[in-house]
Amino acid sequence: MKQDEFLDEQIIDMINQSEQKTAASISNQSEKAEENVTADPEKRSIDTGIKILGRWIYFERQPLAKETITMMLPRDFVPMSPDIARKKYPSEQRPETILTDETGTINLMFQYMEGEESNTTIESFRNRIFGMMKRVNPGIKEREIGVVDAAGKQIAYVEFSNPVMDGKLYNLMFYLAVKGRPLMGSFNCRTKEMKYWRSAAFEMMQSIEMVELEE
Repeated sequence: MKQDEFLDEQIIDMINQSEQKTAASISNQSEKAEENVTADPEKRSIDTGIKILGRWIYFERQPLAKETITMMLPRDFVPMSPDIARKKYPSEQRPETILTDETGTINLMFQYMEGEESNTTIESFRNRIFGMMKRVNPGIKEREIGVVDAAGKQIAYVEFSNPVMDGKLYNLMFYLAVKGRPLMGSFNCRTKEMKYWRSAAFEMMQSIEMVELEE
């Protein structure tokens, strides 16, 4: 299988979400209104915890991606069960690491991808992968694209939304080179919850640190 075809399969698995049902009904608001909602910044730090819908969520540093990095994560995130992961991502190319909250609607995924990349090439890698994503999923709406530095590593990210069976998902997808390999991470939630999670997702991404492995 050609590398681009393999990457296509990985990408489709990452962005094609299965139907997500919610028990509570939430009034519809326009996307513009959701994006403009702000919260008390003192309640949005992953160091002190964030308050979402009256509930405090606390974070702690955990190893991820075959213990090659660490990242600040919500304490109540757990690995997605194999049965649910198979339903959401039917292909065997599903992400290696899938963490989720108790509702199954806030997700964080990591996947090592094929190829060799470095700090200086990871931005162009992101551009190539995201271009492929938009070709296979024309419903993607790009929001923001950029690069941040975390512990001396360049992390190339892109924010976008994409339609799913019961609405839209907000995605923060990011890429970094770890020992010459491209690692893709992805945070997603429903767009109606983006106003609660967007700042936290960026803080989580910027909290990434490399694990120094013994040779």
